[in-house]
Formats: sequence, C-alpha cells, structure tokens
Amino acid sequence: MILTVTFKIKNFVEVMESWPIKVGDTTFFLEREDNVVKRVGVSFAKIPVGLAPKITKVGKSDVANEPKASIKLSSGEYVSRAIQLILNWQSVVGGLQVFDIDYDHYETQFRAESLDEEDKIQLKSFNRTDDDALNEECDFEQIGRAFCVGQIDDARIESTSHFREGRLAFAAGRFVDAYNNLFLFLETRYCDGKTDTKKQVDLLAASDEFHDGFADNIKRLKGHEIAKSKHLADLFDDNLDLKEKIKKVVLLRGKLRHHSLKSPHRWDPNKQEEFEAPARFLSSVVGHIVMRESLDDIYSPEALKNFREQSVSSGFETKIRTDTRRLNQEPSLQLDMSYPTTVISSKICLAALREAIKACAKGGQLADTVRLDTTHAGRGLELFTIELDTWAETESRTLKPTKPLKTVRCSFEHSRHGLIVKDEFPLSINGSTISIQDAWNIAMHCFDWIENRDPTTRVMNLKLFIAKGTRPFLEYRVGAQVEN
Repeated sequence: MILTVTFKIKNFVEVMESWPIKVGDTTFFLEREDNVVKRVGVSFAKIPVGLAPKITKVGKSDVANEPKASIKLSSGEYVSRAIQLILNWQSVVGGLQVFDIDYDHYETQFRAESLDEEDKIQLKSFNRTDDDALNEECDFEQIGRAFCVGQIDDARIESTSHFREGRLAFAAGRFVDAYNNLFLFLETRYCDGKTDTKKQVDLLAASDEFHDGFADNIKRLKGHEIAKSKHLADLFDDNLDLKEKIKKVVLLRGKLRHHSLKSPHRWDPNKQEEFEAPARFLSSVVGHIVMRESLDDIYSPEALKNFREQSVSSGFETKIRTDTRRLNQEPSLQLDMSYPTTVISSKICLAALREAIKACAKGGQLADTVRLDTTHAGRGLELFTIELDTWAETESRTLKPTKPLKTVRCSFEHSRHGLIVKDEFPLSINGSTISIQDAWNIAMHCFDWIENRDPTTRVMNLKLFIAKGTRPFLEYRVGAQVEN
C-alpha cells in the first residue's frame, strides 16, 4: 500500500515547475495551481495494508450523541515521520524560501499497490481536521452581543487564550498539547502560581467554578465511551473522594508536561490517541467554565439593550406574532414580539416559544392552552407550531398511561453542520398522570436540558412520548423557511 500525507501551504510561493523526488521508498512532491504551491506531500511505498483505516460498529449506548461507528487509524507513525521529514526539508530550504506549512490540517491518503490490496482499503483518504471542525453555527445575535460587552480583565483574556489553544490542538489531533493547554487554563485561574501537586489539588477543590464543572462532567459522562480510558477510570469511581479524583488530573498533567527517553513510563508523541479521552474530558470541564462566563456576558441586560438599539435603528429587526388556542373557545392570547435579526432561525423560534409560555402562565391560561402558532408578522409565513395531542381535549384533560408512569422519552431532530441529526433522551417523572400544564413544563424542561448541554443546538422538531410509546403526547416543529 502507498500511504501519502499532504500539508497545506499557507503563504504565497511561486514555483515554475516541479516533479516527484524519490529517496528509497519515500517520495517528496509539491502540488501546484497556476504555478502557486498549494500543498507539500510525502508518499511511503510498501506499507502493510493492515495499517489502512478500519471502520467498525460500536455497541449500543443510552448516551445521547454517542457515535454509532468508529474509525481506527494505525498510520500515526507514518504521519509523524512525514511531519519530521517536511520539517527537515522546511529548515533546509528556509534560507532561500520560507514555506508557512499548516501541520494541523493534513490529509492522509491510502492507495493500493496491487489488486489484492484493493478490497482491504475501506477508506481512501482521511482529513485529520476539517475546516469546520470548530464551527458551532452561532447566530449573529450572539456574536454581535459579544461586541457590546465592555472591557473584561486581562487575566481572563490570558487564561481563555489557553482554552482556545487547547481546543485548536484537540481539533488537530495534538491531544497532549490540548491537555497541557487546558490545564494551563486551570493553573492560571485557580492555582495562584503554585506548582506543587498537593497545593494545586487543594486550590482546585476550593474553587466553586471548577468544582461545579468537574463534578457535573463526571456525572454526565459516566457510562460514556471516554470513561473507559485508563487515565480517567478512577474519576468515575464512586468510592473515591473529590480531592483524589482531582489529583489524578493533576498527576497526568505532570506526566505529559515532562518527557525523558530514560523513563520507561514516558509517553510516545507518535501515539497521542491514548490521551484523546483525557483531553476531551478536560476540554469539557474548562468549556463548562468558559461557556458560563460567555453566556453571562452575552445575555446581560446591558449587552442586549445595546445590541437591540443598534439592530432596530439599522433596520435589522423581525416582528413575529404568536396565537394561542384554548379549550372551550375561551379568550386566547395574541402576542406581538420583535427580535434583533433578519434571519429567522430555530433559536429565534425557541426564544419566542419561551416568551409565549411565560405569558400564558402569567395570564393564568397555561392549564387549558393546547396549541401555539407563530408566524412572521409581515409575510404571514409559519415559523413554528407546538401542540398537545387529542388527550388534552378529553373531559379529564389529563393523560393517564395504562402502566405506572416512570419516564418520558424526548426525541428531537436538530441541525448539525448542514445535516439533520436525530437524538433522544429519557426523563424521570413522578406521578400517575400528566396534566396540560405538566406537559408544557416537561417540554420546556427538555428544551432547557438540550440547551444546557450545548447552547448552539438548533432544534427543528421535538416530540414527547410516554416511555416506549409510539404516539407523541406533545409535538413541536418549525416551518419550512426557518434557517438551520
């Protein structure tokens, strides 16, 4: 098998001609477009076909967003060799021509050298990092409000830079760099310049911010695939106290920050996949802290007021109308709302739904409201509808399952990187029946749960079921013109 690794050239370099340079079983080459170098690459011949990527199914899991298949890559050694060879070439040629090479965004290609190998290569190419790997699909309202936030302190800017570098390193597959940068965030914020293990453990344990993020992620990720990592297993041991768990994280930082060829326990820079799970866990913990700060600033009254004033004065405003339907034809509500945007997104729909539910509750109408319809005030196009099933119009106005009521199942479809993805999760319920008001409260709890997990989730459809039932007792859906 021929294994090829290519790297993007980020600066403008003209080369009028080029051809492959072969040294043994290794070939060096440039890829050009109109005499401008776009990529530099290395090909290795006579590679065992067993190192080609393998796609395997994974076992069933109750955890939302758990992958259904995995790709096993065994070519890391050759990628590291390619990087080393290109670094060597880059240094030699650097006196004549500087090449700015993107070592994070590389592509690995696998090509058969014989007909026998053709069927054994399941994946022909693999990009370590896509251009949209860190794309969270934020609305401009969130980004624009961030401009309206006043000056934050330099300490926060500096520590958050470590988080950003950690996320970039993780996306590029540099998991050791990712872990070290993420821990530097914790050191900068909470460790007061102390590097001793015991002092760091005590200081981290004393921080409410860190404690909340650390404990929440341990609880949330228990049973997740990353909990099986040998570096994280103790964190999910209920018999271990909090400080001992924090100590495991601190000690791993010490191991990854130092490296000696004399140590039999040293980590291998060519096999960083071993540390993907620890880096992912620490990214989630630090992300919990950073996200809270971002949300507090972006959704502060001052930022909202400033952004709304500029939006309205500039003509970037959308007006929408929500009509409620009540039982027995009783007087319903008609709510007119305005949002600082010209793009109708699923996030705007959810914000309008929350306002409508709040208005119904304040007016004492939530107990007999069975449907909400929201339209664009100017064009009359449907934005979203949420309604209860026919059980809400029975005489008792309650849902009475035939079996004891223990769980409700929330199934929702959401947009992710241009694709519609379906997920679901269970919700424990106490009681023997569900009233109309209960149904609305459960729905809003589900929306909150989804948003707390990931504020950028774009819900396009949501249904609530009793346990394993097939007919939803509540359904929410957005209109065709709502932007993903």
